[in-house]
Amino acid sequence: MSDTLINSRVQLHYAIQFIAATGAALAEPLPDHSHTSLAWHPNLEIFVGAAVQTTQPFQVALMPASLTLVLLNQQSAAIASLPLHGKTMAEGLTWLRQESAKLGADANKIVFLDYPPDDFPDHPLAHGATFEATQTPTLQELTDYYANTYGQLQNIIATVEDATAIRIWPHHFDMATLIMLPGMREGVPLTVGVGFSPGDTSYTEPYWYVSPYPYPNITHLPGLEGEGFWHTQYWVGAVLKASQLAPTAETQQNQLKAFLHSALHHAIALLQPGLAAPT
Repeated sequence: MSDTLINSRVQLHYAIQFIAATGAALAEPLPDHSHTSLAWHPNLEIFVGAAVQTTQPFQVALMPASLTLVLLNQQSAAIASLPLHGKTMAEGLTWLRQESAKLGADANKIVFLDYPPDDFPDHPLAHGATFEATQTPTLQELTDYYANTYGQLQNIIATVEDATAIRIWPHHFDMATLIMLPGMREGVPLTVGVGFSPGDTSYTEPYWYVSPYPYPNITHLPGLEGEGFWHTQYWVGAVLKASQLAPTAETQQNQLKAFLHSALHHAIALLQPGLAAPT
C-alpha cells in the first residue's frame, strides 16, 4: 500500500474532525453519539455532519477529493467554504468558529474530540503541520471507495430488518451499518457490523468487513465468496482488502457485492443457526 494513499487517508481522518467537533458541540445530543458521526451525501459525494439548529440552520461538510471544508444550508447549498490545503488544524477551527457564529451558533463551544492516544493515528497535522491536498488521485480513490460502499450498504439495508442508518464514525473513520438480530447470547445482543475501513492498525490498506458479535468460535469458519477471508486476531470478521479487488470497476462491484452478501449470510448463520440473510 502506497505511503501516498496512507497519508491521504490520515489527512482525511483529521479533516473530518471539524465535522465531528461541530456535531458534538452544537447538534442535538443522541444517546448513541451519532450526532458526532457523519453521513454520506451520495449526490454531492461529500461527508456531511449533523444539522445545527440556529437562526440559520446549517451542516458542516467536507469535500474529500479536494480537502475543502464547507458549510451547507438546509437545501445543501454552500454558504461558505475553506480549502484546507496549506491550513493547520488551528486555522481551520478558527475559520469554522467564525463562520458558525455568523449563522447564530455559540461557536466557542466547538472543540476537537479527545480519543485514546494509542487509538487515533498520529500525524504532523496534530503538531501544527498544514494540510496537503495536491495528491488528487489518492484523495479521489478514497472518495470512490466511500461512494461505492454507500451504494452496497444501501442495498443490504433494503434486504434486512433492523439495520441502522449508514454512519461514518470519526474515531476510526469507518462507514458502517449495524444489524440487530433477535435474541441474546449470554446476555449480549446479537449484532452484525457491515462496513468499510480506509485502513487502520489491522490493515494499512482499505478493506471491507462483516463482523458478527459476540464473536463466533473460529475453529470452523465457512468459506467466503469474492476472495474474502476471516480475520481472527483481536476481533473476528470476514474481510476483503482493496488489493484483492478485480482490475475493472464493474467486476469490482460484483466481487464486493458477492463478498458482502456471502459474509453477511454466514455471519447471521454463525450467530443464529438456521437463520440467514436473503441472498
